Amino acid sequence: MRERATAILDRYLDAQQDILETFVDRGQLRRLSRPTQAKKGRRIPGLKLDHPRQLALMQALVRFAHLAAGGTLTTRELHPQVAQALGLAPAQYRLTSLRYEISKLRAKGLVEKVPHSHRYRLLAEGYRLCVVYLKLFEKSTHP
Repeated sequence: MRERATAILDRYLDAQQDILETFVDRGQLRRLSRPTQAKKGRRIPGLKLDHPRQLALMQALVRFAHLAAGGTLTTRELHPQVAQALGLAPAQYRLTSLRYEISKLRAKGLVEKVPHSHRYRLLAEGYRLCVVYLKLFEKSTHP
């Protein structure tokens, strides 16, 4: 039990450090905004600073509750949180839309699928970049 509490505290402190040290160069932002070619040849759009569904997903991903849960989550667990961030009832926001947004984050290397499961993990770099996107969007809407 003590080891689990220590692991949760370590993830929490790492997240706090990421929030305080959110730096990303413009080249990295440009690369994230460009389309990505998936392994199967499918073209996946880049990330945008003002895309509501993407930002709602990022907001849901960086919640501290996920850190306590071991840092993994399913789309079903995220779905109501993303819908809430969009100001919608879960029935108004399709799970397929959420899965599409997750696929974009996976293509950019921000999220990974946990092998042999339906779970995803937000990577440390993904956490940091989600925080940067959320901060930049907030700054652009509230100068």
